[in-house]
Amino acid sequence: MPAFVSPVADPATWSYTTVDAVEIPDGLRYGVKPPAPPYRVRGVRATRAVAADVVMPATGVLRRATGSTGQVFVEVQVLPLPIRHVANAIPGGLPTFYLVFDDDVGLTFADGDGDLGGTALRTATAVTIVSMRQDRMLIDPALWGAQIQTAITTGGGDAAQWQPFADALASATASGDTAPVLLYDHAGRSRTSGRVTIVLESEPRTVELTAADGGDLQRTVARLHASDPAAMPIANLWGGGRTSFRLEPEGTEGAVQLVRLEDGAVADTGLTLTPTLRSVAFTDLEDWFAAQSTAALPRFTRANLITPLVNGPTYFDDFFTAMRDAQRPDGGVHLTGWAMFPRTKFTHRQLGDDTLATFDLSVVTPLLGPDNIALTLEQAAKLIGDAGGASRFLPAKFLQFDDPDAVSQAEILVVMFVLDLILLLSRFGVSFARTDGLGTFILVLGAIGLSLYTKHVLDENGKPLEPNRQAVDILGDGLPGALCVFSANPVRVEDNLPPTPLNDFPFDVLLKVTRHLGIYHQKLSIVKVGTSHIAYCGGMDLNPDRLDDVDHLAPAPYHDVHVRVEGNAARDVALTFDQRWQLDGGGTPPAFPAPPFDAALAPGRDIAQIARTYHAPAVGAESRALPFAPNGDSTIARTILAAIEMASEYIYTTDQYFTPPRTYRDLLLRKVTNREIRQLVIALQGQTTLTFGDAPRNQFIDDLLAADGGVGIVRIGYPRRRFTSTDNEVRASSGKLLVGQDMQGGASGLPLIFLAPPSRIPALPFWISVEGELMYVYDESGVPNPHPGQMKAFVCERGDSTRLVSGGSNPKGAFPREHKEGAPATVVELADIYVHDKLTIVDDVFLAVGSANLDHRGFYYDGEIHCFTIADGLRVSARNPAAMLRRQLWAEFLDLPADLVAPLLADPLASGTLFDRSPFAGNRFVPVDARPPHPFLAFSSSDGAIVDVLQALGFAIQAANSADIFKFMVDSSSRTDPLPET
Repeated sequence: MPAFVSPVADPATWSYTTVDAVEIPDGLRYGVKPPAPPYRVRGVRATRAVAADVVMPATGVLRRATGSTGQVFVEVQVLPLPIRHVANAIPGGLPTFYLVFDDDVGLTFADGDGDLGGTALRTATAVTIVSMRQDRMLIDPALWGAQIQTAITTGGGDAAQWQPFADALASATASGDTAPVLLYDHAGRSRTSGRVTIVLESEPRTVELTAADGGDLQRTVARLHASDPAAMPIANLWGGGRTSFRLEPEGTEGAVQLVRLEDGAVADTGLTLTPTLRSVAFTDLEDWFAAQSTAALPRFTRANLITPLVNGPTYFDDFFTAMRDAQRPDGGVHLTGWAMFPRTKFTHRQLGDDTLATFDLSVVTPLLGPDNIALTLEQAAKLIGDAGGASRFLPAKFLQFDDPDAVSQAEILVVMFVLDLILLLSRFGVSFARTDGLGTFILVLGAIGLSLYTKHVLDENGKPLEPNRQAVDILGDGLPGALCVFSANPVRVEDNLPPTPLNDFPFDVLLKVTRHLGIYHQKLSIVKVGTSHIAYCGGMDLNPDRLDDVDHLAPAPYHDVHVRVEGNAARDVALTFDQRWQLDGGGTPPAFPAPPFDAALAPGRDIAQIARTYHAPAVGAESRALPFAPNGDSTIARTILAAIEMASEYIYTTDQYFTPPRTYRDLLLRKVTNREIRQLVIALQGQTTLTFGDAPRNQFIDDLLAADGGVGIVRIGYPRRRFTSTDNEVRASSGKLLVGQDMQGGASGLPLIFLAPPSRIPALPFWISVEGELMYVYDESGVPNPHPGQMKAFVCERGDSTRLVSGGSNPKGAFPREHKEGAPATVVELADIYVHDKLTIVDDVFLAVGSANLDHRGFYYDGEIHCFTIADGLRVSARNPAAMLRRQLWAEFLDLPADLVAPLLADPLASGTLFDRSPFAGNRFVPVDARPPHPFLAFSSSDGAIVDVLQALGFAIQAANSADIFKFMVDSSSRTDPLPET
């Protein structure tokens, strides 16, 4: 059976004309719900005097809908499996065909019916034929006809039943003096504005495109010639035997990126077009990559190779392999990080290895395998040093103390009370007190004076409490060729914008010991192997919590993304390390200098910008300025904002915190409100770990959903592992339980469960499976217990109250079933997958991976680094990092096998609906509010009055100060912020 056949019988007997702006109606695959603008697709109208068969162009599934003018659209969704080899060879993915009739006479199928290619649908004297590719490039019918023909041959099929139609299309619509010259933007939409220069045999002619031209440069020329023959002396582009001309879009020289769709040829200023090579997509790279804040870094570089690395083991294997290759006299490694664990086993891990175990050289040396790949960072540095190479490490310094004598005992007591209370609330899961490492650091500042350890800690400038002190001690002590020093960010709270009210409570107390709340958050490394340099940057530190892979079976599931950078962009990463080493390295040289720019270096075809964030010191505080960024650096923020501005199809974002500045919030809300994008998918942590970050995050989520208005553009969720058995410790001592009393089913099911025996009940809260029904047990109940020594009563969430599937005003969960006394009950884990990557993908063209979170610190305050990437072939590039990574990440979050579903995920908008699948159907991605309601604190009466007092005080403290603490300490900003919070 042929893969594709002509959609009209005897194609040579039909007449063909091009039809502009065919609008596919809502209800079909490529239809668009109003008020979003529809696709305006270029089709072909086939007519003949006597009716003939119109047939299925391929085996597929049928649907129909009526267009705005009453025409009947028959959709043929081609089935890929019967023609998988041909399908894989079609540029842009599998086509969906639309056969548009003037009426529905003779159409007998029902929606969802399938039929074989070549099966007659009806007879007609006229039909409009449209094809949409999965990449949604609105290409010319003659081009998609030729590409399908080539794919049939490449895939080993028989093109005999398709070729006559493709030949007829080309002859009728793409030949002669007026063969169209089609111009597209980065997303494949017809260009309807802008200026281009046509370089002919005579002088160049610059022309203005208009919407009336429909993206066809031939029409532009004809229009201008009719208006003013002197200004445009030619009537068309191919007349007079002309066989080529050069097209140069307006823009800065070298900044416009073009790709010819017929053959994939790329250029950076202009391209030569011919009658057979006449379709061009282009974009101005300066519209995507913001100008650098420093002249030391180029706006972008070309011919790089950017390789995404998803999850820790993938990155660690790649990085440690590169360090193995650096075991030579001219080899070396540079590494910075927020966290650095020198004795964690990062490679050659075995099932059951403890991620928190540490291994010194005496242990790992005998374990070194024949591949000579180190197991730990300490071992990697030693092996490089033993070979004559060198290593330099810059772990972040968290603690910088000012004058400890300025702290009074009264202030210490007040702060210690606040500290104890908030840490207590955090331990019990109170959302506003939940905290991460930085949050805990902020809270402990005022408590240091109470400890007998205080004087020693202050005298040592915090080193005894530094999270990275082991890295400094181990990597900088006795290893050949290795040096490791703390790297402290000099920014102070006096540099904050808006200014911190230092004389007001609680800041007058919290900020006595230190006013340094900024940090270097960059995660970058460079490996030198001979004359080659490989760089890495992204979200991953050398941290054991990253030792989780795509299966996410770790006790604490963790997701992250890094990139490997090769080419001149690696030089920009290397320069970033060098600048910081010159500042903090104590006058010692780096392991190797940053390489110079090399115009001949071309390991790949990716265009990349390496961008940073650094603070701008307060006016008059130039002593705190970084010498390599004296006025700060906000390139990361400005490039991300530029890319969002350019988005026309979709935006995919993952972020750890998602409390972005006003500039970001306003722009993204505008894109959704005005329907400037068709899809926005955001993956976050289920519950933020950013101190006091719940309120601003939740407010922005609510604003986005309100802007969506139920249209279905916005999907915001978090990845959650399907329920698993608990860890060995719980399984060995608890978790195997019995139901102590009958439980009702259906809507009458009460949120009460008796469990026995008490000795096997784990700590609250926990998930439990009772004969397959998942319930959330969160508090003890005070109801009468007929057998208090044999069982306990608990309050639980059942049914829709569990919010397993969705939350909001219409929550959904497992249906409550009846359970009898003695029914087995098993404690299970339903763990969130911790989202740590800081990633944005736009329109399958633009990729952002780095260390900067979507918050004020990431954009304007801390030290950050990002890699931004656009493939030189834009959306049609054969190796497109943005599209490749999106498909890989979506397969992971949807819990689908990546290789198997790659064709399904090729269309970023159609496949976006897969995020709506139920978790009971295997989906990991669940709406952000799909979780049980977490009471702030839930104590039984036996907890005593003192806890009630503490609870009340905690709410009072939170209500009075949390917003200010968040703005001035947790998520600080600096003068580079163009729209600071008020």
